[in-house]
Amino acid sequence: MKKTLLVSSLLGGLIVCLAAAPALAQDSTPPPAAPMSPPPAAASSSSSMGGGAIGVGAVTWLGSAANPLGVTTSTPIAGGEFVYDMPVFHLEGVFGFDHASNNGASATDVRFGVAGWYHLARGTNADFSIGGGAGLIYASATGAGNSATAFTLEPGAEGRVFLSPNFALSARVGFAITFGDNNAPTVFSLAGQTTEMFGFTYFFR
Repeated sequence: MKKTLLVSSLLGGLIVCLAAAPALAQDSTPPPAAPMSPPPAAASSSSSMGGGAIGVGAVTWLGSAANPLGVTTSTPIAGGEFVYDMPVFHLEGVFGFDHASNNGASATDVRFGVAGWYHLARGTNADFSIGGGAGLIYASATGAGNSATAFTLEPGAEGRVFLSPNFALSARVGFAITFGDNNAPTVFSLAGQTTEMFGFTYFFR
């Protein structure tokens, strides 16, 4: 009888332990999951230029004003270029100077212009901007004994392609309106730059 009670007790304890084991397994706190690595950063679609860069180069504008002194040649806004480049826009200044003298007579042309461009679209290594500029041409000739001033307004669009982060080629298309004093003609034209008129800029980064 005692053996039967002992066996029954052992069997009962074994059954209780087996029944409690799953409950203890469910109540135990699972170990914390390993931290997930952050997702890779999306590839940037901005152009190679970045922002806040200073650049120098050369550029020729669309407008070609007739010489204010009545000479048959025309003088465009062309010369050395200074560019301040930002992610959303860039500013441009251009300055050109010519002086010639012969047999006591001399002639001088000074060209100056400023322009601003808003980056409407940006790619991996290029951008497309809208904006425009205003320029001034001052001409004087001692032989003729007079001087004159011509102005140009040029709204339009500009495209730049970055061959490297530091070097860009640019070209533009738009309207050119030129006018001036001293009987200088008023000219309105729609023009675009061809290959030989591309500008270039080197950026110091």
